[in-house]
Amino acid sequence: MSSQPADWRRRPSRGSGGTSSQAEAEQAQREQATETDYQLSRTMFSFIEPALDSIASFGAPMVLAGIVGLVAGISLVAFVPSLRLYGYINISIGIVLIGLIALISLSSVIAAFYSRTGRYGVNSSIMLVAFTGIIVVISIISFENNSRVDVTATNQFSLAQRTRDVLNSLEDPVQVTAFFKDDQGDSLDTLVRRITVEETFRDFKSARPSKFFYEFKDPDLEPDVVRDYFGEVPTAFIEESIVVQGLGSGLIRTIEPTDRANSRLEQELVTGIMVVGGQQQKTVYFLAGHGERSVDVSTNEGYSRVREWLEAENYEVRTLRWGADDLGVTVPDGNCAPDQHQCLPEAAMLVVARPTSELPDRHALALDLYLRGLTEDPKEKGALISRREGGRLIFLGEPDTPESFRRFLGRWGVLVTEGYVRDEIRSPQGQPRTLQLQFINLLELPPQVLNQLPVSVLKALLEITSPKGNALGDTFMPGAAAIGTLEDGARIPIPLAMTSADSYLIDDVERTDPIKGPEEEADPVGPFSPVAYLQAIGPVGQAPPTRQPAESEISSMIVFGDSDFITNGSLENPRGSGVDFFLNSANYLLGDYSLVSIRPKALTFREFYLDRNQRKFVEWSSWFMLPGLLALMAGLVWWVRR
Repeated sequence: MSSQPADWRRRPSRGSGGTSSQAEAEQAQREQATETDYQLSRTMFSFIEPALDSIASFGAPMVLAGIVGLVAGISLVAFVPSLRLYGYINISIGIVLIGLIALISLSSVIAAFYSRTGRYGVNSSIMLVAFTGIIVVISIISFENNSRVDVTATNQFSLAQRTRDVLNSLEDPVQVTAFFKDDQGDSLDTLVRRITVEETFRDFKSARPSKFFYEFKDPDLEPDVVRDYFGEVPTAFIEESIVVQGLGSGLIRTIEPTDRANSRLEQELVTGIMVVGGQQQKTVYFLAGHGERSVDVSTNEGYSRVREWLEAENYEVRTLRWGADDLGVTVPDGNCAPDQHQCLPEAAMLVVARPTSELPDRHALALDLYLRGLTEDPKEKGALISRREGGRLIFLGEPDTPESFRRFLGRWGVLVTEGYVRDEIRSPQGQPRTLQLQFINLLELPPQVLNQLPVSVLKALLEITSPKGNALGDTFMPGAAAIGTLEDGARIPIPLAMTSADSYLIDDVERTDPIKGPEEEADPVGPFSPVAYLQAIGPVGQAPPTRQPAESEISSMIVFGDSDFITNGSLENPRGSGVDFFLNSANYLLGDYSLVSIRPKALTFREFYLDRNQRKFVEWSSWFMLPGLLALMAGLVWWVRR
């Protein structure tokens, strides 16, 4: 046998081992260089790609968390103003989470949009955005050009035509401020009245948005605003008050709630707007024909300066002249007969200033009807109809007031004495016949004293003798008569001023020294009231009311025992606050007088009566009929598009 291997050519040579090792080393060196070049050429994204892949593995929970954050954030911003900051934070976190997952899976998102389903989704989104945009545009247009429709049978939520006419004729803007406390406590009535006021304001605003503006103020939280309108008057007396201010004229009118339901609110607001807007004035008549002082006389005995003061308060002043032989006399009520050539405006108040001649019976009857809130029907002779408002009268008397006028006032529970009041303490030096009336600030009285006075008495005294919480100065009345009042269930008398206890009623105007002592000839001792305010629902002898009387049934009057304290001669040498006393009295009487008559809305309660079968039909139809119709329509759509 041969000693050579079968394939001797494949046997490595003796020197070939070193060459193979060198090649392997070179190959490894080249691979290492390639790896180094690869590491050096990597982008920054390649370094963070593993981290992004790790985040993407939690994509579904993060997207869900982002959606929850968006929904929660939008809810907080929209419905919880106090947590609005946290809402914005939640929205930001939701946007970051969803945006991060969208960027990591950008290729998948793009592919989803380019897919068939994605194209349908984009198309639907565009349609949804377009539909939403159309709705927004329509809402904006309708908000600027809205129209309300009252579908109630009694027009419960509609303003009267007279109200709309007044608002449409406004030339200057009107600002209305209502004073209500934000914290109503447990007072349900107050809350209901506030809602009523707010709804009425909203109706006025919608009728004339460019001229009517309103706001609510809390008198406890904004005392400076209260002080601007009411001075130092306590909050208890101004709560629920409404101030109407003409921004062009600067005139102000205050409205007080008339009843528990505030049923005359619309009427009072319209009157206030007409007054501050200069559309109409309240007319004050001065009676003439019985020797009264005249507002057209400029001598020292005349009242022309009083006319100027009343006109400065935005009242129209006229003279109502009744001749002694005139039989068809009446206090103007604005209702005129067809054959009447001159129609006088309605009398808001009548002033009788120091009559010197007797009052004819026909004239007394006309005054009596005026105070009773009645007037003759111009369409039917001899018939009586109710006036729109009750009578308001200011009477300025003297110790020598004619007997017929005394009888007329006595019929209404007011007594005018024949003598004059001599006050030994409150009289100017050297003028024993002149009273020096001093008014106290009611707000300085102890609370236990104020609590004993009725609210109506306090309001009258505050507005007349202590306007804005500041007491009037002294008022000087020369030779004033004492005013007495009868108090029964049909009238409420309020003395507006009192003399001291050292005052005497002297029946002889030539005598100044009072007769003192227990003798029968002694002069009556005071204190006396030289001026009184009276509210009545009828003459003396009328039965007390058993229900709340209507506004036209309540008459108001203020009777002064002197007429000299506001003559032109007294005003040329001003001393004291006589003019303020008279003007405050007139303003108080005319404060609740309305220029228009708007009936309160009739609240009708309507019920839907159903028998047993009808009730079951309503229940089952609402539970299953509408959902069933929706399901049927959905099935029909599926069948058509399947």
